[in-house]
Amino acid sequence: MIKKIFIGIVAISAFVIFPYAASAQTFSDGALIRAKGESKIFVLSHGQKYWLRTVEIFNSYTFKWADVKEVSPNALNAYPDVQTIRPAGDAKVYHVQGEEKRWVRTPEAFNANNFNWNRVMEVNAFDFEHYKNGADVADKISSPEGATITVELSPTPAYSDVPPGVDFSLLWNVWKTVQEKYKNSGTLDQQKMVQGAAEGALKSLGDPYSVLFKQEESKKFAEDIAGSFGGIGAELGYKKGVVVIAPLSGMAAERAGIKAGDKIVKINDESTIDMTVEDAVLRIRGEKGTEVRILIERTGTDTLLEFRIVREIIKVPTITWSKKTNDIAYIKIHNFFGEVEYDFIAALKEARLGGATKLIIDVRDNPGGLLDASINIAAQFIPKGKIIVSADFGAGKDKSEFISPGGGPAENMQIVVLINGGSASASEILAGALKDSKNATLIGEKSFGKGTIQEVIRLAGGTTMKITTAQWLRPSGKPFEEHGIDADTTLPLTDADRQAARDPQLDKAISVLQGM
Repeated sequence: MIKKIFIGIVAISAFVIFPYAASAQTFSDGALIRAKGESKIFVLSHGQKYWLRTVEIFNSYTFKWADVKEVSPNALNAYPDVQTIRPAGDAKVYHVQGEEKRWVRTPEAFNANNFNWNRVMEVNAFDFEHYKNGADVADKISSPEGATITVELSPTPAYSDVPPGVDFSLLWNVWKTVQEKYKNSGTLDQQKMVQGAAEGALKSLGDPYSVLFKQEESKKFAEDIAGSFGGIGAELGYKKGVVVIAPLSGMAAERAGIKAGDKIVKINDESTIDMTVEDAVLRIRGEKGTEVRILIERTGTDTLLEFRIVREIIKVPTITWSKKTNDIAYIKIHNFFGEVEYDFIAALKEARLGGATKLIIDVRDNPGGLLDASINIAAQFIPKGKIIVSADFGAGKDKSEFISPGGGPAENMQIVVLINGGSASASEILAGALKDSKNATLIGEKSFGKGTIQEVIRLAGGTTMKITTAQWLRPSGKPFEEHGIDADTTLPLTDADRQAARDPQLDKAISVLQGM
């Protein structure tokens, strides 16, 4: 089973680190490394690399984020993966693949698989217990080294897996009765029934972000994650219905006149009532050059608005920047996809070399993206030891805090952040961190309020499940979800302003910085 934390519409690994340049070199045992542009962190052991699968496992070894070194993908791949582990204080050896551990039952099985006794890595109890138990290794392993293990779910739950007080007999009795008594029982698609039951379990949570993707949907979802896909170029969310968080800059939706906050009522004459965000996305998606009809309800407008938008290949941009005065720079972050953190750092460096001592960061209509990008950008400004963001996993569970390592090149810069109702997810994390831990000024309008964490879990048969596991909290402890972030200075940007190419929010930001 493969797990990733999720924010916005983009899957991200559970780890975040801060960008450091790494020279070509070899590393000793115990070194922490990651490939440039990737989020997975590895520790080296006996000349091998070992994946630290979650932030909790990383912290259980008392590693330091600042010690993580960035290397080229080739340098990372030069280290083979750890194949065998043993828990501290135990002689039993286990073969690991992905997130599964398999007990190597005999020395003969160990030798048959060409394992090396000198390369068995000792792991702590916390790490060991967070592997899933797989089948014992009694002979030669037939699957290739490093293959992903697909977890096949049992048709009925094991007795030990049933929570106290939960009666699964209702589900099985319904299943049995349908098989025996339904008028067209001979034509039943039993796999479709299983899919429906699983979807119903997630729907009962009342959480629009916890959903199940069938195989074809999983493929399209993966295309979205890659940042290049066919559609209209708008990030969708859920607020008492499917809404547009923000149209992507320069894309078809923005050109057609779609705005942040628009509620989608119909897609190609199909009502969005009871439709999840993912359902809406799948219906809007289509072949390049084809048309999709979208019916919109817009605040302040008495009639519904119909848009006919031609689908196009969506290539997601990252940032643009400029100097506004001799000492004020302006950086617009369009989203937190791809290489945005490196693009931002490069722009910031160029601006500072050009004499900028004050900065406007614009995340208006920025729907979010990669968590590590927002954290790494925030770390350029926030002093050592201060919280950037924390994750709350619920009652009785420890919070995970992401702390700035300090030493960022722009800690002394004065900052204004522009936000609005299209600022969501990673945008809110950056704005909240700069507000609470850097005392930045926020100008514009209240942000969207998307602050939950989703894990993406790959199941059997190509199905993927996305489930909410936690919520993000600002350094002040305030949640983002549904609340959003209030601007220090609330100032609207009207249609008349846009048509006249005016930007009173940006003008106000420049004025505030000039007065500092």
